Amino acid sequence: MHGSTTFPILKCCLRWSFTGPRPLLLQFRRKQFLGSIAFSTTPSKLSSRKQVFKYGFITLTAIGSGIALVLNNGKTTVLQRKGSIEIKRDLQDSVPFKKEEDFMFVGQDDWQLYSMETPDNEISSRIQVFVFELFNVKKFWDWLFPWEQSKSDDPWTLLELTKSSNFWIRQMGVASLACKSSWPDYKYRVVAQACDPRTLVALARYPQASDYYFLPPPKLHRLKNDVLSELKSQVLQLPIPPSPNSCLMYYRFLALDQEIRYHNDPMGMDILAHIYPLPEDEGRKEKEIGMCLDTILAYTSSADYAPCFIYNHGLAVLQHLCEDFPESSWVQMYVASILTNLSCIPELVDFIVRTGWVTILRKWSGSTNTSLSLQALTALANMDRDWMTKDLYQDIVLLHPTQRNSQPVHADIVLVHGLRGGAVKTWRQRDGIDPFGSVCWPRDWLATDFPNIRVVSIGYNSELHKWGDHCPYEQDKRTIEGRSKELMKKLQLAGVGSRPIIWIGHSMGGLIIKNIISLGENESQYSKFSSQTRGVLFFSVPHHGSSVVDVMMYAKYLLFPSVEVQELHTSSPKLAALHETFVKFMSKNSIPCLSFGENAKTPFSRPLPKVLVVPLNSSDPGIGNFVSVPHNHIDICKPCNEDDIIYQLTNRFIKNILYSIR
Repeated sequence: MHGSTTFPILKCCLRWSFTGPRPLLLQFRRKQFLGSIAFSTTPSKLSSRKQVFKYGFITLTAIGSGIALVLNNGKTTVLQRKGSIEIKRDLQDSVPFKKEEDFMFVGQDDWQLYSMETPDNEISSRIQVFVFELFNVKKFWDWLFPWEQSKSDDPWTLLELTKSSNFWIRQMGVASLACKSSWPDYKYRVVAQACDPRTLVALARYPQASDYYFLPPPKLHRLKNDVLSELKSQVLQLPIPPSPNSCLMYYRFLALDQEIRYHNDPMGMDILAHIYPLPEDEGRKEKEIGMCLDTILAYTSSADYAPCFIYNHGLAVLQHLCEDFPESSWVQMYVASILTNLSCIPELVDFIVRTGWVTILRKWSGSTNTSLSLQALTALANMDRDWMTKDLYQDIVLLHPTQRNSQPVHADIVLVHGLRGGAVKTWRQRDGIDPFGSVCWPRDWLATDFPNIRVVSIGYNSELHKWGDHCPYEQDKRTIEGRSKELMKKLQLAGVGSRPIIWIGHSMGGLIIKNIISLGENESQYSKFSSQTRGVLFFSVPHHGSSVVDVMMYAKYLLFPSVEVQELHTSSPKLAALHETFVKFMSKNSIPCLSFGENAKTPFSRPLPKVLVVPLNSSDPGIGNFVSVPHNHIDICKPCNEDDIIYQLTNRFIKNILYSIR
């Protein structure tokens, strides 16, 4: 037999350094052998046989000595210097060392000089190091049983788990960090300074995680100009849209035009309406800021333009804006919506995290303003790309689950509001005390009664008339069909269609739901929206139009009804064809339907009288169950409490569907 063997040479040293109560730190370094000890095992040569026996004997002796040393229960000792006398102390001594300068540090070449052990023990120690390096039991144990590491109280150990290539080990590390509630402050600071953006975002989605994990945003340089001028500068640096007749160009013009005049229309509504309403007593400066934010929000909704805003240091300007208006909920809502748009682009997430917005979003997520809280939680969900679903929410607000949840989701509940509604405010329970902090019943009641569902709410802009229209261009996108196609793309990004769907619509939102289902029947790319439909719930939906719209159409040259309103007149052929298609689909697939109709008149601003917006003959679809309730058009989708008949019937309807699914 012929062969050659290379033996690594281990060099072992003792460093007498101490931190805290642990008095001994062993540091070992393996030096790669520069050469190789090669020997031939040719039996024909006597010298080769001697080398084989020689090195074989040395190897067996080394292994035996190492095993014996492993089994040895002897105590390791350290040296403490006291004056010129060296005192030998046992490691089991309970008295901790006080000062680092009290100890002697042993260099790597000073083994024989400072060691109180015999040379035999030195050789045994070197062999012990070799055995433990060769058979690293602890490393193997940590790899095989990471949950043992997750019980550690050492922040560095848990941080290592969060960097694992295994998804479940990472989540185990994050969950362990989130549960630490009684650490000393320095441990939280270690994690806050050393964790990566992925871990920080994950921690922000745990409500019980300590706020000490989130460092304050970095200190900003003082702006050269006021914040309004900086916002206009940001708009000016954004690319000019290729089409002059587009909403982006329209918003850009409004934001940069210095001579625009703000006044009210005869109906008491601002000609220049905003996505998020401004306080009535705000001046010209605040309105101009609102127009700039409208423009930035429109730009950041496009993946082609959003990076430009980031690269122009737009996030710093937004942070200055939040500092100048710390109590303005409309400013915070605009900024949270812009961040939600930006968080949909994977390449921009690190920019958002490193500029300190996770801390701000974490703070907003606990706000008493329900709309702001849910918008911030939705932005964090978009940024949490390490989570399993990887869904993206743009113009969609995530109502439940708003935090990391490993429970299986059996169905999606999708809510669509009506004209002049909102993704949150339409479904907010009317308590008359705090309009911003009142209960949002799909989040607070449905999520509690049905934890294994996901609840998302679609948001879109709509107006009653063109006095307050946001953009005179791209009117085809404001029709029911155009709006449905735009929303379907965003629903696909949010993962809607991957599981059973229960649709809930109020007013025109119900018509959009019907159109989405109809498009799913006819277009293969949207087929999941119809095939996964398991139930539909309507709140005062004008299936056959509204008599109020008929009145507005008679005075259309005075009231200028919007595109959305014009489609809702009672003689609309589109509504008739859409309803016929919907009824056939529901009957063919035996899908349950529950509808509520209003029988109370809705008050409008003076001097307009109270009117019945959707008569019962229009809100009754003619299929499923229909219930008439003594509520007006606005309050019909806002049950007073959990004992309200509206919520009780809704709860029972959803429960029966989920039971059939499971």
